Amino acid sequence: MQLFAPIILIIISGALFVTWIDPQYQEIKDKQTEKARFDETLAKTVEIREFRKDIQSKYNTIETRDIERLQKMLPTHIDNIRLILDVNSVANARQMTISDIRIDLKDDSTGDIAVSDMGTYGSVGFRFTVVTTYANFKQFLDDLATSLRVIDVTSVEIESIQGEDQFYRFNVGIKTYWLPSN
Repeated sequence: MQLFAPIILIIISGALFVTWIDPQYQEIKDKQTEKARFDETLAKTVEIREFRKDIQSKYNTIETRDIERLQKMLPTHIDNIRLILDVNSVANARQMTISDIRIDLKDDSTGDIAVSDMGTYGSVGFRFTVVTTYANFKQFLDDLATSLRVIDVTSVEIESIQGEDQFYRFNVGIKTYWLPSN
């Protein structure tokens, strides 16, 4: 009988280990792993808050004039009038006047603007005409390239003007972009 008591106690302790102690131990390990993930997430959250505060303080140091320049460079919406005024001011600096301004339309019957949505930015095309000399037109294109607004010249058609040796009619197609605000 003395031999059976230790065997029975070993069997009971083994059963107790398998049925109660090991599941509790696994649950505690799972809880510790989950706690470690939460601690890591909390640390990342604190890090993100600090990063956000740092970015906000840097943003607050940007001058209003510079923000306006950035918004002019890549606006958050299509601003047809502002674009036309910008191009016209560049043309006026070269003693030129833009005329025959047209927005590239998707469907002439509806008048919808042909908007190209590339996912992170949109674009729209414009066409206009100027009459000037070739040298002055080249300088005008250089001025457009160095202006704040992001503009791509998509087409240029040149027509000679009857009776004028140095003046040409330039039909220009441009494309401009914007960043949609989310």
